[in-house]
Amino acid sequence: MEMIWLDASSENCTNTGVSLRIEIGPRDVSSGSVVISRRDIPAKQGKVFGISMEPSILEAYVKDRLDEIQSSLLQRAISFWDSNIVDVSSCDELKEAISFGKWARGPWSASDADEVRVKEETGVTIRCFPFEQFRVTKTCLMTGNPAEEVAIFGDLGLWSIFRADIAIFMYKGDID
Repeated sequence: MEMIWLDASSENCTNTGVSLRIEIGPRDVSSGSVVISRRDIPAKQGKVFGISMEPSILEAYVKDRLDEIQSSLLQRAISFWDSNIVDVSSCDELKEAISFGKWARGPWSASDADEVRVKEETGVTIRCFPFEQFRVTKTCLMTGNPAEEVAIFGDLGLWSIFRADIAIFMYKGDID
């Protein structure tokens, strides 16, 4: 049997996005079991000891845990997103939301020049145009013209915090 050493320290696995870490030591090999650590639950609470090395059992256990982790991370991302976004309908409301460190979602039909003006006045830019758009025409928060789409405004500070395994937004552009 050939041993391959991987740097699987807890910090390295978490930073690189490893969802489950399977730990196998000499005692685990002799007992025919492994220790599994979850990325989304820190410390000992996220560790499960004595999982059988039997392939069918281990495979089923890992699949179930990965499904749980995906669901957990999605719920955390949605909760974070919902608690950090404010619906706005005017440039003043946009500025107020940004001053509280939030992101803003509002109707948009303005030009690139208007977007530059928003950045100069508030320090934020359009981060994305969500999949889910309202069905009713609203008034653009910048120009007052009819707007058929909504934009999300924010700065990179909050964006870097919102690093989830699943994205609940999409950049404007071609889907194909």
